[in-house]
Amino acid sequence: MSILSIFSSKKIYTTIKKLPISIWWEITENNNFEGLVLSGKYSNIELYNTYLDLLQEYYTSFGTTEKHNAFILAKLNYAKKLAKWISTQKEDDKMFLEMSLIDLQELAKKETHNNENEQSLFDSITVLEKYFGFQLNEDTLTVYKFYSYQKRLITESNNQIEIARKWQRK
Repeated sequence: MSILSIFSSKKIYTTIKKLPISIWWEITENNNFEGLVLSGKYSNIELYNTYLDLLQEYYTSFGTTEKHNAFILAKLNYAKKLAKWISTQKEDDKMFLEMSLIDLQELAKKETHNNENEQSLFDSITVLEKYFGFQLNEDTLTVYKFYSYQKRLITESNNQIEIARKWQRK
């Protein structure tokens, strides 16, 4: 541990295992990354990069889609442009970096924004509470636990549907 980290008052959520689901939904619905900050000041780029790391952790834990693959390619393109701009400090490289950031933000927004067929956070928590039989607090329930509960509910529902189909075939 460095001496600077002892005196640093900057803290930020760095894992979905600690990040409350209410903050995650605020980020994904409103692109408000300030909720990631526990203390201190962070630049927009630091906040966005932290969000990208959290998003990657989410996909690693809960799966990916074709849209996510496009997101990963855009993230790679952004990283390449950032590395080039850092090494050259040229204005045209900065412009390409900014353009790739816009592309990445658009894909991230499409990837995480709820569509009309998805439930609200309140509706999702209500369904989980009814299924599991205990109350959930969206301000303390982590992203990881929320999606783990949701994944378990979906898996068990699919199992019940399959059992019903097998029974109907007999």
